[in-house]
Amino acid sequence: MKPDDLSLVRSLPMFRKLADGPLSALAACGSLQRYPRSTLLFNEGEQADFLMVLLEGAVELFARDQDEKEAVVDILFPVDSFILAAALTGAPYLMSARTLMSSRIFLLETGAFRRAVAADPDLSIPVMEELAQHFRRLVRQIKDLKLRTGAQRLGCYVLSLAGETDEAILPFDKRIFASRLGMTAENLSRAFATLRDHGLSVEGSRMVIRDRVRLTAFSRPAALIDHDDKPLSII
Repeated sequence: MKPDDLSLVRSLPMFRKLADGPLSALAACGSLQRYPRSTLLFNEGEQADFLMVLLEGAVELFARDQDEKEAVVDILFPVDSFILAAALTGAPYLMSARTLMSSRIFLLETGAFRRAVAADPDLSIPVMEELAQHFRRLVRQIKDLKLRTGAQRLGCYVLSLAGETDEAILPFDKRIFASRLGMTAENLSRAFATLRDHGLSVEGSRMVIRDRVRLTAFSRPAALIDHDDKPLSII
């Protein structure tokens, strides 16, 4: 693995405390792969053979029902790990994963990862912290789905995506966007129509906040749902 790629892996909180030697030894147990857009990385129910670290591109985590209807569970951007719990336990994947664009992913063999976690507190404690962050992110998503209307979820997502600016570009197609927000494409269109009366305009994939005060008042963003925790060390 090239030094720049190793630096990207180290940027994950769970790897930051590892010394260069142990991190390089761990990286030697994996491989760096590039996948084209729409590549299925794994299916739910398959055994977890690798911890995956997204270094470039984007990945959707999704599930299917018995009729093969898909629902997006999460969308990941660099740098992030995914299916950490399955990699640690050796349990089957609970979700499927697919690239949304050309992506580079580091595949770390789960056996080597588990041995390293068991042997090195500089890895095991940050891994516990990472698992806690993943759990809290899931709780936030559940609260978002259960406590807000579709239009409110959309408004909060746009506000988060725009940050301090007044516009945002939709980073993926509307089908995926709707599923991530727990809506059908038709419901997403209705939600956009609702938000037009509350300060948001849409021009293709470009979303422009015309009245931030009105959009915020309607969407009601909340710190305990919309903002990730700052990483804190427990040692």
